[in-house]
Order: sequence, then structure tokens, then C-alpha cells
Amino acid sequence: MAERWIYAQGDFDGACFLYGIVNSYVALTWTRPDFERLCAAISGMDHPGDLLNPNIGTTGGYDGDMAKLAGNIRRTLAALGGEGPGATRFSVTRLPGQLSAADIARNLGPASVVLLRYQGASLHSEGMDHWVCAVAAEGETLRVACSVRLHKAIDAGERYAETDHGGRRGNDALTPEHAYALVAGEAFVITRAAG
Repeated sequence: MAERWIYAQGDFDGACFLYGIVNSYVALTWTRPDFERLCAAISGMDHPGDLLNPNIGTTGGYDGDMAKLAGNIRRTLAALGGEGPGATRFSVTRLPGQLSAADIARNLGPASVVLLRYQGASLHSEGMDHWVCAVAAEGETLRVACSVRLHKAIDAGERYAETDHGGRRGNDALTPEHAYALVAGEAFVITRAAG
């Protein structure tokens, strides 16, 4: 297997939201997160126990609270980016309402990705209620960094692969051929600040 850049969640957690944030950080910085900063980021999150429970994730203490979701994304990215003059800064903007793949594509750029929640099927998974980082768009297809793809590939006896999309890695896709829906209002544009 080629070097892996997309972080994968474990077998007994519902932490796709957390991993989506980490994979957004990696996509925008091409840097592996420092473990101490990651620990600080997790300790600063609201309801960390919910994230680790595969039956809850963000449907518990976060459910419908867009300000709490956005605040946790901001705090986690700030912790991962570090402190002081060399710190990496990010902005987080929520995309309200029902969105399409084209809406997500319009918000992807050289310094931005979109953290989003979808339900349904992707190219490699079915029956999902899942947070992923959209890294690129090709027509109506969204290329995503998915935290469960590695385990799905292993479980199915498939070869795991990450593909390059303009300097960002993807390992799954949301396509028109697979039935999925973007969860209304649960999409956040993450932009790396210049400098």
C-alpha cells in the first residue's frame, strides 16, 4: 500500500466528525497532526464521549446545534494549527439549507475544503450517516477523504487506495450513480488563512 495520508477511525467509535476535521487539516496543510495537539483538540471538544459512541456521534449533544458544531470545528483546527507566530489559521463558514454537489463544488478551492455530513451510499459504502471532507469535485462527483474507507476495504478484501486531486488525497466519492443526500445545513467550508 502506498503511503497513507487520510486518517481512519477505529472499529468502536462514531468519531467521523472528529476525523473529518483532522482530514480537513491534512488536506489544507499537507501536514500530519502532532499527537499532543490532537490530544489538546479532543480534550477541548464538547461531548467527546458522544463522538466515541458509534450509536451517537453527532446525533446526541450536537444534534441540530450548528453553532456548537462550528465552534468545535474552529477549536479543533486552532489546536491542530498550533500557537504563536508560525501557527496555521483557519476560518469556518457554515453553508445553510439544502445543498447539491454543485453547491459544494463552488466552495472548494486552493485554500478550502468542505466538511459535510451525508446519508446513503458512496462509491464504496452503503447505509451511511457520515461526516467526510470533500477535497475536489469532478462534474457532479465529489471526491472525499473518508475515515471508514480503509476498514471497509480491509473487511471486503479490497485494495485500499488514495488518489491525488490537485495535491489533496481522496479515497471515496459521492456520485450521482449512488443514492445519497447531503444533510441540510450540516456543511462547513474550512479555509486556510493566507500567510
